Amino acid sequence: MRKFNLPTIGTALIFLFILSFLTIGGCDVDFGGGGDDNGGGGGGSSDPEMVEGTITDIIPDQDTQGIMVVITNDDNVEFTDTSNTAGFFSVTSLSGTFAGTPTLEFFDTTSTLLAIINITVFPTARVELGNVTLENGTIIFSDPTEVTFEGDVITNNCVTNSGSIEVEAKREGVTTDVIVQVSSSTDVLRDGDEILCEELLIGQTVQVRGDLLQGDSVDADFIDLE
Repeated sequence: MRKFNLPTIGTALIFLFILSFLTIGGCDVDFGGGGDDNGGGGGGSSDPEMVEGTITDIIPDQDTQGIMVVITNDDNVEFTDTSNTAGFFSVTSLSGTFAGTPTLEFFDTTSTLLAIINITVFPTARVELGNVTLENGTIIFSDPTEVTFEGDVITNNCVTNSGSIEVEAKREGVTTDVIVQVSSSTDVLRDGDEILCEELLIGQTVQVRGDLLQGDSVDADFIDLE
């Protein structure tokens, strides 16, 4: 017959009782390991970068389905996707990052290079290229490039709701300081309520959406204080 150490069982029961009490009382019990939910060591957002668009036409004529889209980051790591029946593609950095000025390449089903270009991608950014035409090695964008990204406010040069803020976007060790142009048509929100751009404080985290401009700058139509 196996013998149980009663004092040990009693100690275990007392520990379980205390643990149950703390849990019911709404206390978080930390057994060690893991990081601070509010800190993260300044590593920035975990949101992956994404570049998407729709191939609407290829000249000389060929099917827009099955086109391999390749983004190569500054470390020569490739991220790929293949266009669907509508010509749509979405390349995502689920592991690693392609923030910076990566190359964007398009290959047909025979692995022939159709076109290549360098693009700007901020850390955490979702870049929407819109409709894309591939014509004799040239990439033609029919729409303004829209970008959505997240970062911390590091300067605020707004008066009421016009001017600019500078936002530091950071992910996977890559950091980009983005100039965000703000105008009276820009929606600046906090918890769903409109506020003035000048009310944004240094160190606050914001999500920005707008049209990509030359250099690391954006013409914002939406800023959401997180």
